[in-house]
Amino acid sequence: MTNRSGGMGDNPVHYREETWAPLWVIALIWGACLAAVIGTGTSTMEAVEIAGRHGEALPGSMVLTLAGIGVGMLLVVSLTAMFIRLDVEVRADHIFIAFGPANLVRKRISFSDIESVRGLTFRPLIEFGGWGIRWRPGRTAWTIRGNQAAAITLSGGKQIYVGSQHPQRLAGAIQAAMRTAGAGG
Repeated sequence: MTNRSGGMGDNPVHYREETWAPLWVIALIWGACLAAVIGTGTSTMEAVEIAGRHGEALPGSMVLTLAGIGVGMLLVVSLTAMFIRLDVEVRADHIFIAFGPANLVRKRISFSDIESVRGLTFRPLIEFGGWGIRWRPGRTAWTIRGNQAAAITLSGGKQIYVGSQHPQRLAGAIQAAMRTAGAGG
């Protein structure tokens, strides 16, 4: 987690926090992929050996299976890269939330839409069914690990939980930036 002034263009970053997925989650995903590759490779080698002994070509279904596994592995690697980190930035007039280094999945919350913000501890599994981007009636969670968040209440009453390792600090940075934006606007 880092705080920094400055930023790009005329919208400086007042606060920035990066929260990484737990190492055990990454290890579990990659372990499952490795097991699938080893299992498929072993089965493929056996099929090639059997086909070779009988002078046959590799069955078409085996080629399709290998292609499917390759596509599946590419999908797993891509999704892991996209959702490995949650970035939260408090900028001059909005909050920016994004998953992954490329920020392909992102959300912008304008200060003018915010009614209140507070840090809290919650139960991600019970309240939202886990981590990630989770929807419930009147509430959405953007989390990647842990049980702490800044709860942002929007003007219409909807709440957005933004996962944070330092929820009080994040809530304070949002409140301070909102006051500054209000004074300047």
